[in-house]
Amino acid sequence: MNNHIAQNNPSAFFTQSLEEFRTLCAIPHCSFHTQNMFSYLCDTLHKKGYEVRTDETYNIYAKRGNPRICLQSHYDMVCVGDSTKHLGVEIFEKEGFLYAKNSSLGADNGIGMACMLAQNAPDIELLFTNDEEVGMIGANHLALGIHSSLLLNLDSEDLHEIVLGCAGGVDIECEINLKAFSQDIQSALATHPYIYRITSRGFLGGHSGIDIGKNTENVIVEYGFFLSSLNAYILTLKAGEKRNSIPVGIDSVILCDAPLNPHYTTANGAFFDIAPLQSLQQIESHPTFAYHTDSIVPLICGIHSGVYASSTQGTLSSLNLSTLQQKDDKLELILMARANTDSLLQRTIAQLKISVPFLNPHCKIQTKGHYSPWEKSIDTHHKALKLLCEIYTKYSITPHLAQIHAGLECGILKRQILKHSSQSNLDVISIGPTINAPHSLNESLNIEHFRIFCAILDDFISSY
Repeated sequence: MNNHIAQNNPSAFFTQSLEEFRTLCAIPHCSFHTQNMFSYLCDTLHKKGYEVRTDETYNIYAKRGNPRICLQSHYDMVCVGDSTKHLGVEIFEKEGFLYAKNSSLGADNGIGMACMLAQNAPDIELLFTNDEEVGMIGANHLALGIHSSLLLNLDSEDLHEIVLGCAGGVDIECEINLKAFSQDIQSALATHPYIYRITSRGFLGGHSGIDIGKNTENVIVEYGFFLSSLNAYILTLKAGEKRNSIPVGIDSVILCDAPLNPHYTTANGAFFDIAPLQSLQQIESHPTFAYHTDSIVPLICGIHSGVYASSTQGTLSSLNLSTLQQKDDKLELILMARANTDSLLQRTIAQLKISVPFLNPHCKIQTKGHYSPWEKSIDTHHKALKLLCEIYTKYSITPHLAQIHAGLECGILKRQILKHSSQSNLDVISIGPTINAPHSLNESLNIEHFRIFCAILDDFISSY
């Protein structure tokens, strides 16, 4: 691999970035399992002649020359499908897009990392943050300063946007005591003798911030409405993948008082496959009790999963039912709330704390991992922003200056960097190529948009 490309050569920069991305995809780097990627990045940066420092949460800082810009990306990915096996990601090209085989792609944020490794500016600094997708852990604990007064985040997912602000978020955990709804399995079988295993297919999933306004069906919500039509007990239940993705998968075993059809179709055409089981011995987890659907149906049907507030700029406040899992005699439902202002985020939390006890009096609710929104602070006439807009125009793009509903680490990074740097001010901008359906099996990278993005980034680094 040629690591000495000429800066401001867009074609070479694109080719090198794409090759770097292919290399990164082969290295397992799911959130909480980033040790291989950490080692690779440190070794590669040393070989490229950077001064490298790290901190206790495995964030990586690299400096060369007298930098004016700090490029930043996170190096963990949301793993869905085969990537959860920690064997890397197999990618392929189809009709102008890059996909991963039976897996999330990890273009979020592998593409940003690839560009950072591919560029060869003599005066630059790079910041790779760890475990961003699981509560902004690396950003929140960053103990590294930078020299530049401009941080350019490469984690945005729409080529036509320059992002100047983003949503904050919080995880909301609902724990249901199943004892109030349970009875022994034999008693349940006496009145509900039909055993079925329920699995899902055809749900699209996606990013719980970017895609929440696209009317994408949530498998947990749809399962609740399916159960509401039955007289049934639940033996096992697991649904959803990650706290920050719209769930697509479910695996559940239920007892019914009447036979069921082999399929249940949702309004948007997704399916629940309903397979009869002949005996309890076919259930791998060997459940010890059954619990009535009243334990969960009012809650997951009564909580609105979707957009709570919006404007002409897009979604401002939302809630996603993320995962649902039985653990011994408890059922844990995890939700993620997002909002572009702290007041809207607090309103959603308050709404849940008021309503959940009415929907299920045996449910305990708590919040975790709160992070505040990154609210726009950079001036429209700022040198860097004006230059970026001029470069976008050069490539026939009129960029939208956006405050997106996804959760970027920018606001937290600004706070932490200023804490560990000598400068009193730091400006932050976020850009990126077009990535469709991140955090899902359908995640894809628009290759032509990536080529244009590489040209824009290369031009900006050379000109600023």
